[in-house]
Amino acid sequence: MTSIHNPQLDLNLIKVFDALLETRSVSRAAERLGVSQSAVSHSLSRLRTLVGDPLFVRTGNQMEPSPRAQRLAQPLRDVLLAAAQALSLEETFEPGNEERSFTISAFDSVQPILLTTVLWDASRQQIAIAIISLDPEATLDAMDNGSVDMAIGYFPTIRRWHDRQALYSENLVCLFNPRLVPLEPPISLEDYTRFPHLMPSMRGGFSSFVDDELHALGTKRYVAASTTQFMTIPTMLTQVPMLSTLPGKVADLSAGPLGLTISPLPFPSESYEMSLIWHRRHSASPSHSWLREKIASVAATL
Repeated sequence: MTSIHNPQLDLNLIKVFDALLETRSVSRAAERLGVSQSAVSHSLSRLRTLVGDPLFVRTGNQMEPSPRAQRLAQPLRDVLLAAAQALSLEETFEPGNEERSFTISAFDSVQPILLTTVLWDASRQQIAIAIISLDPEATLDAMDNGSVDMAIGYFPTIRRWHDRQALYSENLVCLFNPRLVPLEPPISLEDYTRFPHLMPSMRGGFSSFVDDELHALGTKRYVAASTTQFMTIPTMLTQVPMLSTLPGKVADLSAGPLGLTISPLPFPSESYEMSLIWHRRHSASPSHSWLREKIASVAATL
Protein backbone atom coordinates (compact mmCIF):
# COMPACT_ATOMS: atom_id res chain seq x y z
CA MET A 1 0.00 0.00 0.00
CA THR A 2 1.32 3.45 -0.92
CA SER A 3 1.57 5.84 2.01
CA ILE A 4 0.62 9.52 1.76
CA HIS A 5 3.72 10.14 3.86
CA ASN A 6 6.02 8.82 1.11
CA PRO A 7 8.65 11.56 0.81
CA GLN A 8 8.77 11.02 -2.96
CA LEU A 9 5.15 12.11 -3.36
CA ASP A 10 4.98 15.78 -4.31
CA LEU A 11 1.94 17.63 -5.63
CA ASN A 12 4.26 19.83 -7.69
CA LEU A 13 5.33 16.76 -9.68
CA ILE A 14 1.71 16.21 -10.69
CA LYS A 15 1.47 19.84 -11.81
CA VAL A 16 4.58 19.36 -13.97
CA PHE A 17 3.12 16.16 -15.40
CA ASP A 18 -0.13 17.93 -16.28
CA ALA A 19 1.69 20.87 -17.88
CA LEU A 20 3.84 18.54 -20.01
CA LEU A 21 0.74 16.62 -21.04
CA GLU A 22 -0.94 19.85 -22.17
CA THR A 23 2.04 21.56 -23.86
CA ARG A 24 4.13 18.58 -25.05
CA SER A 25 7.15 20.82 -24.42
CA VAL A 26 9.58 21.32 -21.54
CA SER A 27 10.05 25.01 -22.36
CA ARG A 28 6.33 25.75 -22.67
CA ALA A 29 5.57 23.75 -19.51
CA ALA A 30 8.19 25.80 -17.66
CA GLU A 31 6.65 29.03 -18.96
CA ARG A 32 3.16 27.95 -17.88
CA LEU A 33 4.35 27.00 -14.39
CA GLY A 34 6.59 30.03 -13.98
CA VAL A 35 9.72 27.98 -13.35
CA SER A 36 12.96 27.28 -15.21
CA GLN A 37 13.33 24.60 -17.89
CA SER A 38 15.91 22.85 -15.73
CA ALA A 39 13.36 22.68 -12.90
CA VAL A 40 10.85 20.98 -15.22
CA SER A 41 13.52 18.58 -16.47
CA HIS A 42 14.48 17.73 -12.88
CA SER A 43 10.84 17.10 -11.95
CA LEU A 44 10.36 14.89 -15.01
CA SER A 45 13.40 12.89 -13.95
CA ARG A 46 11.92 12.40 -10.49
CA LEU A 47 8.58 11.36 -12.01
CA ARG A 48 10.28 8.77 -14.23
CA THR A 49 12.07 7.32 -11.21
CA LEU A 50 8.91 7.30 -9.12
CA VAL A 51 6.72 5.67 -11.80
CA GLY A 52 9.39 3.50 -13.47
CA ASP A 53 8.41 4.68 -16.93
CA PRO A 54 9.77 7.30 -19.39
CA LEU A 55 6.32 8.99 -19.36
CA PHE A 56 7.28 11.50 -22.11
CA VAL A 57 9.43 10.64 -25.10
CA ARG A 58 10.83 13.23 -27.49
CA THR A 59 9.37 12.76 -30.99
CA GLY A 60 10.54 15.47 -33.34
CA ASN A 61 9.85 18.81 -31.63
CA GLN A 62 7.39 17.39 -29.11
CA MET A 63 7.35 15.33 -25.92
CA GLU A 64 4.84 12.57 -26.57
CA PRO A 65 3.19 10.79 -23.63
CA SER A 66 3.86 7.08 -23.21
CA PRO A 67 0.94 4.65 -22.84
CA ARG A 68 1.53 4.72 -19.05
CA ALA A 69 1.38 8.51 -19.05
CA GLN A 70 -1.89 8.42 -20.97
CA ARG A 71 -3.40 6.06 -18.39
CA LEU A 72 -2.21 8.31 -15.56
CA ALA A 73 -3.49 11.50 -17.17
CA GLN A 74 -7.08 11.54 -15.87
CA PRO A 75 -6.42 10.14 -12.36
CA LEU A 76 -3.67 12.71 -11.77
CA ARG A 77 -5.78 15.52 -13.14
CA ASP A 78 -8.53 14.45 -10.74
CA VAL A 79 -6.00 14.72 -7.89
CA LEU A 80 -5.17 18.31 -8.88
CA LEU A 81 -8.85 19.21 -9.15
CA ALA A 82 -9.67 17.63 -5.77
CA ALA A 83 -6.78 19.49 -4.12
CA ALA A 84 -7.89 22.81 -5.64
CA GLN A 85 -11.47 22.26 -4.50
CA ALA A 86 -10.41 21.27 -0.98
CA LEU A 87 -8.23 24.34 -0.58
CA SER A 88 -11.01 26.64 -1.79
CA LEU A 89 -13.56 25.34 0.72
CA GLU A 90 -14.58 27.89 3.33
CA GLU A 91 -15.71 26.80 6.76
CA THR A 92 -19.17 28.16 7.41
CA PHE A 93 -21.32 28.43 10.50
CA GLU A 94 -25.02 29.14 10.68
CA PRO A 95 -26.18 29.63 14.29
CA GLY A 96 -29.44 27.81 14.94
CA ASN A 97 -28.94 25.39 12.05
CA GLU A 98 -25.89 23.51 13.32
CA GLU A 99 -25.27 21.82 16.64
CA ARG A 100 -21.91 22.69 18.19
CA SER A 101 -20.34 22.25 21.60
CA PHE A 102 -17.54 24.13 23.32
CA THR A 103 -15.57 23.76 26.53
CA ILE A 104 -14.67 26.99 28.32
CA SER A 105 -12.32 27.23 31.27
CA ALA A 106 -13.45 30.11 33.46
CA PHE A 107 -12.83 31.23 37.02
CA ASP A 108 -15.97 30.54 39.02
CA SER A 109 -16.08 34.27 39.84
CA VAL A 110 -16.64 34.93 36.13
CA GLN A 111 -19.36 32.39 35.53
CA PRO A 112 -22.44 34.12 37.08
CA ILE A 113 -21.22 37.58 36.09
CA LEU A 114 -20.48 36.98 32.43
CA LEU A 115 -21.45 33.51 31.24
CA THR A 116 -25.08 33.21 32.35
CA THR A 117 -26.30 35.42 29.49
CA VAL A 118 -23.88 33.76 27.04
CA LEU A 119 -25.14 30.28 27.97
CA TRP A 120 -28.76 31.29 27.40
CA ASP A 121 -28.04 32.95 24.06
CA ALA A 122 -25.95 29.98 22.92
CA SER A 123 -28.58 27.42 23.96
CA ARG A 124 -31.15 29.12 21.73
CA GLN A 125 -28.75 28.63 18.81
CA GLN A 126 -28.17 24.90 19.54
CA ILE A 127 -24.75 25.62 21.02
CA ALA A 128 -23.87 23.52 24.07
CA ILE A 129 -21.23 24.88 26.45
CA ALA A 130 -19.34 22.97 29.14
CA ILE A 131 -17.72 25.19 31.76
CA ILE A 132 -14.80 23.96 33.83
CA SER A 133 -12.49 25.77 36.23
CA LEU A 134 -8.74 25.19 36.00
CA ASP A 135 -5.81 27.13 37.35
CA PRO A 136 -4.09 29.39 34.78
CA GLU A 137 -1.21 27.04 33.89
CA ALA A 138 -3.49 24.01 33.53
CA THR A 139 -5.80 26.14 31.38
CA LEU A 140 -3.00 26.99 28.94
CA ASP A 141 -2.04 23.30 28.74
CA ALA A 142 -5.67 22.31 28.11
CA MET A 143 -5.96 24.81 25.26
CA ASP A 144 -2.78 23.39 23.75
CA ASN A 145 -4.01 19.79 23.86
CA GLY A 146 -7.46 20.76 22.57
CA SER A 147 -9.52 19.78 25.63
CA VAL A 148 -10.46 23.45 26.20
CA ASP A 149 -11.61 25.75 23.38
CA MET A 150 -11.15 29.09 25.14
CA ALA A 151 -10.71 30.53 28.61
CA ILE A 152 -11.80 33.56 30.62
CA GLY A 153 -9.88 34.90 33.58
CA TYR A 154 -6.83 36.79 34.73
CA PHE A 155 -3.82 35.69 32.72
CA PRO A 156 -0.75 37.89 33.28
CA THR A 157 1.15 35.90 30.65
CA ILE A 158 0.07 33.65 27.81
CA ARG A 159 2.02 31.60 25.30
CA ARG A 160 3.08 33.07 21.97
CA TRP A 161 0.66 30.84 20.03
CA HIS A 162 -2.32 32.03 22.06
CA ASP A 163 -4.46 35.08 21.29
CA ARG A 164 -6.07 37.43 23.79
CA GLN A 165 -9.01 39.83 23.91
CA ALA A 166 -9.50 42.15 26.88
CA LEU A 167 -13.02 41.87 28.33
CA TYR A 168 -13.30 44.12 31.37
CA SER A 169 -11.31 45.59 34.25
CA GLU A 170 -11.73 44.30 37.78
CA ASN A 171 -10.67 45.68 41.16
CA LEU A 172 -10.39 44.16 44.61
CA VAL A 173 -12.56 45.08 47.61
CA CYS A 174 -13.02 43.81 51.14
CA LEU A 175 -16.25 41.94 51.97
CA PHE A 176 -17.51 41.04 55.44
CA ASN A 177 -20.61 40.40 57.54
CA PRO A 178 -21.25 43.51 59.71
CA ARG A 179 -23.25 41.40 62.20
CA LEU A 180 -20.13 39.33 62.95
CA VAL A 181 -17.36 41.84 62.15
CA PRO A 182 -18.17 45.17 63.85
CA LEU A 183 -16.63 47.46 61.25
CA GLU A 184 -17.86 50.23 58.99
CA PRO A 185 -16.41 51.16 55.61
CA PRO A 186 -13.94 52.41 54.79
CA ILE A 187 -11.97 50.11 57.07
CA SER A 188 -8.46 50.99 58.25
CA LEU A 189 -5.30 49.00 57.67
CA GLU A 190 -5.35 48.10 61.36
CA ASP A 191 -8.90 46.73 60.99
CA TYR A 192 -7.92 44.83 57.85
CA THR A 193 -5.08 43.02 59.63
CA ARG A 194 -6.89 42.57 62.97
CA PHE A 195 -9.50 40.05 61.73
CA PRO A 196 -8.81 36.64 60.17
CA HIS A 197 -9.21 36.26 56.40
CA LEU A 198 -10.97 33.82 54.12
CA MET A 199 -8.93 33.88 50.92
CA PRO A 200 -9.82 32.82 47.39
CA SER A 201 -6.97 30.87 45.78
CA MET A 202 -6.97 28.98 42.49
CA ARG A 203 -4.27 26.68 43.90
CA GLY A 204 -5.52 26.48 47.49
CA GLY A 205 -2.66 28.43 49.01
CA PHE A 206 -2.53 30.85 51.93
CA SER A 207 -0.86 33.88 50.38
CA SER A 208 -1.21 36.09 47.33
CA PHE A 209 0.03 39.38 45.94
CA VAL A 210 -2.13 41.06 48.61
CA ASP A 211 0.30 39.71 51.20
CA ASP A 212 3.19 41.13 49.20
CA GLU A 213 1.49 44.53 49.34
CA LEU A 214 1.04 44.23 53.09
CA HIS A 215 4.64 43.14 53.57
CA ALA A 216 5.78 46.26 51.70
CA LEU A 217 3.75 48.29 54.20
CA GLY A 218 5.42 46.54 57.13
CA THR A 219 2.43 44.49 58.22
CA LYS A 220 0.68 41.19 57.55
CA ARG A 221 -2.70 39.51 57.81
CA TYR A 222 -3.74 36.11 59.13
CA VAL A 223 -5.29 33.88 56.46
CA ALA A 224 -7.38 31.40 58.40
CA ALA A 225 -8.77 29.53 55.40
CA SER A 226 -8.70 29.46 51.63
CA THR A 227 -10.93 28.03 48.92
CA THR A 228 -10.70 27.61 45.18
CA GLN A 229 -14.40 28.48 44.87
CA PHE A 230 -14.70 32.27 44.81
CA MET A 231 -18.49 32.22 44.72
CA THR A 232 -18.87 30.20 47.94
CA ILE A 233 -17.05 32.85 49.98
CA PRO A 234 -19.96 35.34 50.37
CA THR A 235 -22.22 32.60 51.73
CA MET A 236 -19.47 31.43 54.10
CA LEU A 237 -19.01 35.01 55.35
CA THR A 238 -22.60 35.03 56.58
CA GLN A 239 -21.52 32.48 59.20
CA VAL A 240 -17.93 33.36 60.15
CA PRO A 241 -16.34 36.56 61.54
CA MET A 242 -13.80 36.91 58.74
CA LEU A 243 -12.84 39.35 56.03
CA SER A 244 -12.34 38.40 52.40
CA THR A 245 -10.62 40.25 49.59
CA LEU A 246 -12.62 39.60 46.45
CA PRO A 247 -13.19 40.94 42.93
CA GLY A 248 -15.53 43.91 43.09
CA LYS A 249 -18.09 42.39 40.73
CA VAL A 250 -18.36 39.26 42.88
CA ALA A 251 -18.91 41.42 45.97
CA ASP A 252 -21.50 43.58 44.17
CA LEU A 253 -23.43 40.48 43.09
CA SER A 254 -23.70 39.00 46.58
CA ALA A 255 -23.49 41.79 49.16
CA GLY A 256 -27.10 42.96 48.91
CA PRO A 257 -28.88 39.59 48.96
CA LEU A 258 -26.68 38.28 51.81
CA GLY A 259 -26.56 41.45 53.89
CA LEU A 260 -22.78 41.83 53.59
CA THR A 261 -20.74 45.03 53.58
CA ILE A 262 -18.26 46.14 50.95
CA SER A 263 -15.29 48.32 51.84
CA PRO A 264 -12.45 49.68 49.70
CA LEU A 265 -9.09 48.16 50.56
CA PRO A 266 -7.09 50.27 53.03
CA PHE A 267 -4.04 50.23 50.76
CA PRO A 268 -3.41 50.95 47.07
CA SER A 269 -4.36 48.11 44.74
CA GLU A 270 -4.29 48.35 40.97
CA SER A 271 -7.15 47.12 38.81
CA TYR A 272 -6.47 44.10 36.63
CA GLU A 273 -7.73 42.92 33.26
CA MET A 274 -9.99 39.95 32.71
CA SER A 275 -9.35 38.42 29.30
CA LEU A 276 -10.68 35.92 26.84
CA ILE A 277 -7.87 33.75 25.48
CA TRP A 278 -7.73 30.96 22.90
CA HIS A 279 -5.29 28.95 20.81
CA ARG A 280 -4.44 30.63 17.52
CA ARG A 281 -5.50 27.55 15.53
CA HIS A 282 -9.11 28.58 16.27
CA SER A 283 -8.74 32.24 15.27
CA ALA A 284 -10.30 31.83 11.81
CA SER A 285 -13.03 29.36 12.86
CA PRO A 286 -16.49 30.91 12.19
CA SER A 287 -18.18 29.09 15.09
CA HIS A 288 -15.36 29.91 17.48
CA SER A 289 -15.44 33.55 16.36
CA TRP A 290 -19.21 33.67 16.86
CA LEU A 291 -18.89 32.54 20.48
CA ARG A 292 -15.99 34.90 21.17
CA GLU A 293 -18.04 37.81 19.83
CA LYS A 294 -20.98 36.80 22.05
CA ILE A 295 -18.77 36.76 25.13
CA ALA A 296 -17.18 40.11 24.23
CA SER A 297 -20.57 41.75 23.62
CA VAL A 298 -21.84 40.67 27.05
CA ALA A 299 -18.60 41.80 28.70
CA ALA A 300 -19.03 45.24 27.12
CA THR A 301 -22.20 45.75 29.18
CA LEU A 302 -20.50 45.11 32.52
